[in-house]
Parts: sequence; C-alpha cells; structure tokens
Amino acid sequence: MGFSGAGMEEEYYGSRDVLEGVFDGENTIQKMMDVEAALAWAECEAGLVPEQYAGEIQEKCSVKLLDEAVYAEARRTTGHPLMGMLRAYKAICSKEAGEYLHYGATTQDISDTALILQLREAWDIVEDKTRRLREILSGKAREYRSLVMIGRTNDQQAMPITLGFKISTWIDELDRCLERMEQGRERIFVGQFAGAVGTMASLEQEGPRVQKLLLERLGLAAPKISWFATRDRLAEFTFDLAMICGAVGRMGNEVYNEQRSEVNELAEGYALGKVGSSTMPHKRNPFLPGRLAGRGRIAGTLVMRAMQCLENTNERDCRTLCIEPYHLKEICCLVDGTLDIALELFGQMEVHEDQIRYNLEILQGLIYSEALMMRLAEAYGRMEAHELVYELAMAAIGQKRQLKELALADSRVTAHLTEEELENLMCPEHYTGLAEHFVDQVVGTE
Repeated sequence: MGFSGAGMEEEYYGSRDVLEGVFDGENTIQKMMDVEAALAWAECEAGLVPEQYAGEIQEKCSVKLLDEAVYAEARRTTGHPLMGMLRAYKAICSKEAGEYLHYGATTQDISDTALILQLREAWDIVEDKTRRLREILSGKAREYRSLVMIGRTNDQQAMPITLGFKISTWIDELDRCLERMEQGRERIFVGQFAGAVGTMASLEQEGPRVQKLLLERLGLAAPKISWFATRDRLAEFTFDLAMICGAVGRMGNEVYNEQRSEVNELAEGYALGKVGSSTMPHKRNPFLPGRLAGRGRIAGTLVMRAMQCLENTNERDCRTLCIEPYHLKEICCLVDGTLDIALELFGQMEVHEDQIRYNLEILQGLIYSEALMMRLAEAYGRMEAHELVYELAMAAIGQKRQLKELALADSRVTAHLTEEELENLMCPEHYTGLAEHFVDQVVGTE
C-alpha cells in the first residue's frame, strides 16, 4: 500500500512542475551530459577535438542510453559525484570518442554549469506562474476598484480604503519580484569553465575561446573570472525566489486574518464536500491562506542557508558545495508549490460585500475622525482640532454613542459644520482619498 499522498503536506511542498520536470534524477544527469557534449563541440570548433568524435559525443548525449549498472557501480566505487556519469557516458561511446569526454575540464565546471541550467528551467516556471498570479489579482483589483472597506493599522480599524487598493499593494510587490527576476537573469545565469583552480591551465590560450563557445552553445553568459568559491549568484537566486514566497505569504496572511468569523470579509473559496474540521462540522478553516503564510516564513530560513555558503576557503571548498543543492532544490520546489496554492486561492477567493459594509459601521463613525479633524483644522488649526476631535472620540467610545451624535451636540463643531455637511463628511465613499487612482496606476484601466 503506497498512499504516497497520505501525509499532512506533500513531499517538497506539493511541487509538481519543478520537482518532476527539473529536479528528477534523469534531468540532473542529462544536464551534466548536455554540458559535456557542448564542451566537446566547443573544443572541436577550437581545433582541440576531432569533429567525428565531437559528433559522436553529441549524438549519444541522452540519459536514456546510459547503463544504470555502470553508472551506479562507478558512483559506488569512486565516491565521486561526476565520475558515475562520465564512466557511463564513456561506455556508450567508441573508445576514441570517449577519450575526449571532459577534456580540459574539472568537476565543478560541469556540475556548476549543469546546475545553472536546471535553475534556469525552474526560474522560467516560477516566473510564468508569478505572471499568471499577477493577472488574476489585476482582474480582482479592477473588479473591486471602488468597493469601500475599512483599512486597518496595527490590527485596529483606521480609515476607509477600497478592496482594489488593498489588492493593488499585493500586485505592486509582485511587480518588484518580477523586476528582480528580470534584472537577475544576467547576473545569475552564468556558466562555469575554468579548470582545476580557475586558471584554465589545462587549455592555456585556448581556454577563453572554449569557454565562450561552450557557454554560447548553452545560452549562458560567460564570467569574467571563475566563481568556484564565490557563490553570491546562487545566494541571489535563493533570495529572489524567497521574496516571491514572502510576497505571496503576506497575501495569504491577509486572507487568513480577514476570514476570521468576527471579520469575514475575504475567504478561501468553498465547495460542497470541502471539510474544515474533523470534529467541528461547521468550520471553514482558512487552510490555503494559512499554508501561504507559513511558506513565506519557511523561505526566510532557506535564505539563511544560502548566506552560509558565501564563506569559502581558497579556490574551492566542498564543505559548502555539498550544501547548496539541497536548499536550491528546496527553494525552487517551495516557490513552485506555493504559487500553485496562490493561483488556486485567488482564482476562487470569496469577497463578502455585505460584511465589508457592516464592518465599516461597527465603530459608530469613529473612522471619520481624521476627516472631521481636517475640516475643523480650517477654523481652529490642526493641533487644536485634533484635541477637539480626540475629546469627542473618547467620549463616543466611553458612552458607546455615535461620533456624529456627539459632534452635532458640540457648538464648537456646529459653529462651522451643518448637519448635512457632517453627514456628507461621514460617508465612507467620500473619504477613500486617491485609492482608485492608485489602483489605476498599478493595474491600468482596462
């Protein structure tokens, strides 16, 4: 009995596209083979490898052709991360062609470059899903551009905003994530070919040409100098994906809090048959928002691991090289699975408009204290108006009465405002500032 999905959380955060399409074992080996084949062709163009042998190496560049037993035995006997692939690859080539495999390269040339190829595949998947999420949220922001709701600061009711305005702050944050991804491509997706200690001593003057031809063939940028011991590119990669998790985590946390029974403004979509609790049949727990919020926190721990890999000794250091693949795979799967959840949540998020309107009234007009203060400031000055409205607000709270009622009973207010003007001032639609303007600024007016 397998029951592979029986756990509370799927392995690798429920990632499918990245886990199965990028980090499965076959693709990892294939990427190393791709680098070796591209290297043979680059060296052929540089006059170092006969064309017939480079062609054969390219022709047999498929993990499907490798002998698993040869691969496994080489890995076992050598204890080396690359030699299993090299011996299995050599075994499917002619003796002559096999001798040109890995010519002038060192292990990290291949492993780093293959890793970068994998990370680029994951990056493309993540970027596509982030853009899809942005589109969903943009539609919501436009739909609810003018839906007035209460804005909160420090978990307390503050002043009116619109739901479109709130969602637009989420989109603006996602836009910066996408900007970082676009800007990071040039810095991060850089290949490696430098030889044992980074000096290209094995190929000497032909080294730079081979590097250029190799990396052009793979669609990667060439470094100015080897980066065996400088791992900032991979730390930046981790940080950029963690920032997406953090941004989406904030969105999830908002929905989580606003699904509370006492608030009930936004909620995870519900369909008959969906169960919130094993013991309380009435519960509709915010599981999807909660998972998003939790994953945003997990992402921060992976950034810490990436930072620990920046300190290396001398020209190469296996102590950090053996750490990197774990958190890189984990952050890729984490953000992939997290975006899948976000696409599901925001694609079917419930907006409870009646409750949103109800919540605007529960403080009995206190949310208009700033509006009243600013109007009275025209007559009394800002500080004196603040003291006046503060006095009225505290009385309204203490006596559980409407702010408007107390204001109309105060001659300092009625000397400058009529009842009609006060009612107009205390209309939520009249005090959302430039909320709609900012929605249009972020998502446009389509």
